[in-house]
Amino acid sequence: MSKMQGYDYFTDDSGSTKAVQVATGEVTDTVWMCLPIGTQIRTPEEIVAQAEYLKLKERNELRRLSNKDLGKFFFVSNEEDFNDLLPQTVTRLIYLNTYTHFGDNKLMLTERTPMKRKDLAKILGVSKAVITKFWKEVSPKYIQEQDDGLIFTNTDIFIKRKLNQRGKYNPYQKFYINGIRTLYKATNISNHKHLGYIFKMLPFINLEYNVLCKNPTEKDLDKIELLSLAEFCDIIGYNISQLNRLLNIYKSIKFNVNGKQEIFCAFAYSGLNRKTSRIFVNPHILYNGTNYNRVKVLGAFCQE
Repeated sequence: MSKMQGYDYFTDDSGSTKAVQVATGEVTDTVWMCLPIGTQIRTPEEIVAQAEYLKLKERNELRRLSNKDLGKFFFVSNEEDFNDLLPQTVTRLIYLNTYTHFGDNKLMLTERTPMKRKDLAKILGVSKAVITKFWKEVSPKYIQEQDDGLIFTNTDIFIKRKLNQRGKYNPYQKFYINGIRTLYKATNISNHKHLGYIFKMLPFINLEYNVLCKNPTEKDLDKIELLSLAEFCDIIGYNISQLNRLLNIYKSIKFNVNGKQEIFCAFAYSGLNRKTSRIFVNPHILYNGTNYNRVKVLGAFCQE
């Protein structure tokens, strides 16, 4: 007797053969068949699994089509907090990864010209002294230089290849190359750390709505446990008494999106207490949800 995977069999008092689904314990009747060699049969369990896979595939395709305007991207795990780096260093590291080669993360000046360490000051728009400090922070964990002078970023942290997790949900954020480059070039060097404060908050950025929260994988907007502006300040070590200054800085950080100026992150509050503000991150910079336009409506990033 051929047994289907995931089922055990027994004969009841009446002599009938029953099948027991191992995963659930559910008992079902059986039927005997005489089939030609090569025939494929699916169990009810396999039919449900296939249906779920097809639904997930359809959702992923809809996500791809909805977000295609955001352009090319690389992945970073939503659990990465860069806790050993200064915030301005994180910003520069994220920017550098917009120059990585697909598959091996080799840093490239152009499609055919590799980047060397001597090029970093010009690419990042900072002094050689800043680069010396930067390199001490990021190497060798985040960036490595080979004997031939070529430099590569860590492929376990910055992923610019196809994720090999078919049929599974990937808890990653997508960082969009065009948006990051435009934002970086439009931001004063003195404000690199303010971009970095947000980039270091990846474990708190909701994957669907780009709002800072305590349950980043929650997809039901009503169930999201929002992180307040006061809690954000506490996490980044910012003096809450300087709240207005912080808000004015973020309000000034703008970049061009299709001919319009948009802010990097938005603060929404009831009008009574700014400390309770919700914080949204512009999806043109990072986003791995199903519809970035919905986030844009919630965050109201456009600045006329």
